[in-house]
Amino acid sequence: MRLGRKSMTLLLIGMMCLVFSGAAFAFPKDATHVKKGVLFVTFGSSGPEGEAAITATLNAVKAASPGIEVRTAYTSRIIMRRIAREQLRIIDEPAVALAKMAYEGFTDVAVLSTHIIPGAEYDDVVAVVKGFRLMGEEAPKVGFRFLGLSTPLLSCQESIERVADIMMETYGKELEDGAVVLVGHGTHHFADAAYSALQIALWRRSPNFYIGAVDGMMSSFDEVLSLLKSTNVKKLHLGPAMLVAGDHTLNDIAGDDEDSWKSMLEAEGYDVTPIMTGWGQNEAVREMILEKLHEAWGDA
Repeated sequence: MRLGRKSMTLLLIGMMCLVFSGAAFAFPKDATHVKKGVLFVTFGSSGPEGEAAITATLNAVKAASPGIEVRTAYTSRIIMRRIAREQLRIIDEPAVALAKMAYEGFTDVAVLSTHIIPGAEYDDVVAVVKGFRLMGEEAPKVGFRFLGLSTPLLSCQESIERVADIMMETYGKELEDGAVVLVGHGTHHFADAAYSALQIALWRRSPNFYIGAVDGMMSSFDEVLSLLKSTNVKKLHLGPAMLVAGDHTLNDIAGDDEDSWKSMLEAEGYDVTPIMTGWGQNEAVREMILEKLHEAWGDA
């Protein structure tokens, strides 16, 4: 069932009441009041290896946003629950984080997505932002004056070509003595095609670049292996096509279990060197993310 505009507005306001039950609302009524903020949205990570990339990217965003408060939201509820259970830390999802920011009087907010592709996780963020924009139109006293949203890294051909250039510059030395295999999350969303677009862009730069995916419709292990077997390459550099080098990198990609990409490639006779850093630890990727932040601010 699709909700109408007013029903959606009432639903969001009701959610805010639940989040802040027992507290008196304190929205600014002065039309001249301006309070800017950034909501840094990422899939998330619960381990120190993955959090290193998130922290590096978040620090870059904070440095580029003087005088503006930057808050964080995760889109993976599994990771949020794990952190709450194991580390006793509460990290909000985007809807809750935006509700809190609206309650605290933020008027202008840029939502910065650090997702790699415009898949299901990003679609959820888009839906939340649309809901809050609607609330701002229907109930301006409890909404935002401006709410912007950035696009993912592989959201258009121009961005894909830019990422391909960055990967070429980053792994040029590794390509001199073998091939580079970068593995993304993958998805059954149609945005999985973004990985194929990146693969084509990389092949225009080097025939020894390969893009795979842990899950999804394209770029499976078997497909990448078939491509590798058609070459004489025996030395591989294997790492994540993800913001963080977290659980997927430690287990599915570079883990020691027999079903990891590293183990399966070694079983095929390849000499595999793991790359244990996420894209968030790449300065050029962080610069691109900062450009996405500028995009999110738009005409605010």
